[in-house]
Amino acid sequence: MKIINIFAILILIFGSLHVLLFFGDDLPLKPGKHYPRWLQSADTNTDQTSGITFLKEAEGRKYFLLADDIGNIWRFSTARDTIFHLQKLAFSQKAQNYLANFPKKDFEEISYDKFTGDVYLSIEGNFPQVEKFVGIYKVKFKENNLFADTIEAIEKLEILPQKLFLKYVANNIGYEGMAVSEKYIFLGLEGFENKSVFSDSTLIYVVDKKSKRIIKQLSTRNYKIQTICGLYCEGNNTLWGIDRNNAKIFRMKLNEKLDITEVKYFDAKGTIPGYKNESYAAALESITMDNNANLYLVDDPWKKVFVPAKSILEKLDERTVNNFTKFIPIIYKYKLTN
Repeated sequence: MKIINIFAILILIFGSLHVLLFFGDDLPLKPGKHYPRWLQSADTNTDQTSGITFLKEAEGRKYFLLADDIGNIWRFSTARDTIFHLQKLAFSQKAQNYLANFPKKDFEEISYDKFTGDVYLSIEGNFPQVEKFVGIYKVKFKENNLFADTIEAIEKLEILPQKLFLKYVANNIGYEGMAVSEKYIFLGLEGFENKSVFSDSTLIYVVDKKSKRIIKQLSTRNYKIQTICGLYCEGNNTLWGIDRNNAKIFRMKLNEKLDITEVKYFDAKGTIPGYKNESYAAALESITMDNNANLYLVDDPWKKVFVPAKSILEKLDERTVNNFTKFIPIIYKYKLTN
């Protein structure tokens, strides 16, 4: 989803001032030594990446799945924090046939359930049949092997009550935030929109994983969270998320009744790889956490504002300029320092 109003663009550009003025930098997050980085390997790159989820670490390499909102799913791995490998996964004929009638293969969030081994994919709906296609889908790999090269099937989950699940979705607006815990699936609505202007808050649905029923609605109105474009659940009741339009990472803590007890924030303004003092208009769209409690975020280039102004481009090396003009996504890494 790329609709951002003029006010939101100003927030993206002057994000640090906004956060300091209204919230303060409450979360002590430290950027990774080698980050941000371009989301590319030696011979390929992702495109319009809007989802990331961590799988595991093995033999010194960390493995993730990525989703592009143009219908691609990738296996992504890192070694020594600097060596990237990307593999675009194939879809079986069965999976291709299933997706063939979608107005757009608008993949947004991808989440790995470490408790069951399932992979969930959030897909937005688009005209002319928004409600038919928007939803949460289970991704099935060939031979049930997460490291297979082929996605065998995609199946839609029936989230109940359906009327409530579909109540606030719209063209190109769905559940861009999705996180999985031992008991629940958390679904973050991107936001409410009126004539291309997002409202000041949105909703998180808590879905019972076993029954697939919505059992709780959480409003962000009292917490100044305008959009939710990524979610990750740490433990059972701590949600990490991205408010793209306000350029913030947030950490939301819930009690046993699933009520919000604490929300803290961090200024997540866009920083140009290799130029820590130069910024650009980032559109951060997903968040995950690895086995060492490092956070990873991906930027889905919004092509109208992703490329910096000429005055900034003139300060950059040729490779960096080319990466911007080719709209290659950027990945961030953060560590909670206490």
